[in-house]
Amino acid sequence: MEFNVLLEVFFILLVIIFVSYVVYAKYIKKSSSNDSNFIFTPKYMFNYSPELLNTYLNEKTDLNGYKNGFKATLLDLINKNYIIFSNTTNSNSAKTNNHFSGPFVKINKKKSINKLKAYELDVINFLKRYDKKGVISLYFIEDDLKNLKASKKFESRYNSWEKHLKNEYSNNKFFRGDSTEFMDELDDFKSYVSGQDITNADISPDDVNQFLVYGLALGIEKKTMENFEKYLDENTLKNSEIYQIIKVNGLNFVEQGFKGLYLVKPGQHDSNTDVYGY
Repeated sequence: MEFNVLLEVFFILLVIIFVSYVVYAKYIKKSSSNDSNFIFTPKYMFNYSPELLNTYLNEKTDLNGYKNGFKATLLDLINKNYIIFSNTTNSNSAKTNNHFSGPFVKINKKKSINKLKAYELDVINFLKRYDKKGVISLYFIEDDLKNLKASKKFESRYNSWEKHLKNEYSNNKFFRGDSTEFMDELDDFKSYVSGQDITNADISPDDVNQFLVYGLALGIEKKTMENFEKYLDENTLKNSEIYQIIKVNGLNFVEQGFKGLYLVKPGQHDSNTDVYGY
């Protein structure tokens, strides 16, 4: 009799342990961090650079190439104040073929670049080529890259950036591990940075900047932009440098850099590029 009671108690304990484990595994996801006491939240993903997350998705999924990673590198450098957003035009109709149409950025010469990664320096050095009296017009870069000569130089710098980024990725021990749990966490992070549950009370212009950089790297920037425009007020968006750059297509020069390799005849716009070093 006593033995049967003990068996029943033992069985009940096993059931309780099993159910507890299932609930824990499903609803309380531990972080991919080595800290076993750390409980995962989507914000933890901000500890990984947007470029590395973009590389991870390109390696593990059918994400469409590394171009968004290049754009995210530039925008992340703005967030970290290595590049300063200067001004922007109000509409694309203001775009003209000169150095004085926005959006504008400039290199922050007061901040040391010694601690930057090699792939970040590739972006800095590419932009320096277009520095005109301390100001860089992103629209001018796009126009200049219609030239085959300029496009080839861009391709060389882009290839250097991709090589350095992949080296950084391969040297990161975490990304070489089991990807199943991390991919689940990354899906949660995508939902978070998409802004689908955001309100003005929750977010500042700096938050908008960060969300958009990661949204771009993760391939969901259109969804993030749509949700921000739906849920946030105009002043919050106007005070976000990253929002303004994306809104006026300030990063279109990346696509143009590759189009220029195939669609432009040699010699076109040579007067624009010969005055620059590389």
